[in-house]
Amino acid sequence: MADPAVVAAAVPDAALVVVALAFLGLAAALSAQVVARRRLTDRLDALAERADPARLDVPAATGDDAALTRIERSIDRLLEQERLDLEARLRLDGALGAIPEGVVVTDQQGVVMVRNPVADRFADARHGDALVAAAIDELVADVLANGQAASRTLDLFGPPRRALVIDVAPLLGDGRAVGAMALIGDVTERRRLEAVRRDFVANISHELKTPVGALSLLAETMIGETDPVVGRRLAERMMNEAIRVAHTIEDLIQLSRIEADEAPVREPVAMTQIVAEAVTRLRPAAEHAGIVLNVPEPGAPLTVLGDRRQLVSAVSNLIDNAVKYSDAGSSIEIRTGTDGRSAWVSVGDHGIGIPARELERVFERFYRVDHARSRQTGGTGLGLAIVRHVVNNHHGEIDVDSRMGEGSTFTLRFPSLSGPVAVSEIEDHVRAS
Repeated sequence: MADPAVVAAAVPDAALVVVALAFLGLAAALSAQVVARRRLTDRLDALAERADPARLDVPAATGDDAALTRIERSIDRLLEQERLDLEARLRLDGALGAIPEGVVVTDQQGVVMVRNPVADRFADARHGDALVAAAIDELVADVLANGQAASRTLDLFGPPRRALVIDVAPLLGDGRAVGAMALIGDVTERRRLEAVRRDFVANISHELKTPVGALSLLAETMIGETDPVVGRRLAERMMNEAIRVAHTIEDLIQLSRIEADEAPVREPVAMTQIVAEAVTRLRPAAEHAGIVLNVPEPGAPLTVLGDRRQLVSAVSNLIDNAVKYSDAGSSIEIRTGTDGRSAWVSVGDHGIGIPARELERVFERFYRVDHARSRQTGGTGLGLAIVRHVVNNHHGEIDVDSRMGEGSTFTLRFPSLSGPVAVSEIEDHVRAS
């Protein structure tokens, strides 16, 4: 090391002052950096402690590297937990979206926390849906106040007319209500099915009660009857009533079978074959009633894809219905054709016709336009219901054109196929006749 006396002798006094100041500045800067570094280390240690070191595998030691490692791992853990929470929320949203009922979840103040898409349409709604939103708010307030589940049914007159059931239950935590959950269910279809079931039971009970009661009365009368002529007349009446019961049961079985077979086995069937079998089945009844069945010669071969028995049943019921509501000496026209997109078959009569106000109801079970005439002809009121179900099963359409006193024409349309289809022997027989 150089001797200070020599340096002092060699360097001017002014230069010594400059060098001394430089050393002092460097020392101050180094001291400031040490202080700043220490503060940074202290802050990192504090952050590392807040990062829950008990859940980390890095020793709780001081030092920049250890602290930063602990912070990095804590951040990774938090990000992973956030990812898992996001996945859980997405699964919850998907589950709520798949629920057909409306779902609303609130906190203990009644503020909505969760609402699925079905329930969204009731928020800020107008008209009938606004009544639903108001009912939900009222029920939630009551449930949060008393901690007891509540329910309410709303009949909305629409259009369309709907029936909704709102069920609200408290969400409990530590023995008290910390929120509420509301379920909004549409029970319109359920009510309609219940009404159909009640009507069906009532109608079938009535339909069977009348002939069964007649059979009982006729049998009681025959017990004390000694006149053979009167006895024969009573026996014929009994036979007619028994046939009526049998027809009702047969139609019920057929309707039940067609309703259950919503996806029948489909095969190519010629429209002329369907008409031929139906005409052959109903020609004796038509001739007995003095009614002529006219079947014009078809044009190009028409083919549909469907269940032959169901299709023949539909056309047969249309012809049978036309025979029952036509007068003796009249005729019924059964035609087939195509509009280039679908194949159609129509059955037109010149009978009593159907009032315009009742056209929508003729396909209901047991519905009759003329009840007195139905009793005379033995109609069960199920024929057109069978026709409607067959058409629905085959993705077809049915049209009715009717005028009072002039007659009715029912037209069935089914998706058509192209290409020739073999015609059965029964069709050849009908054409020959």
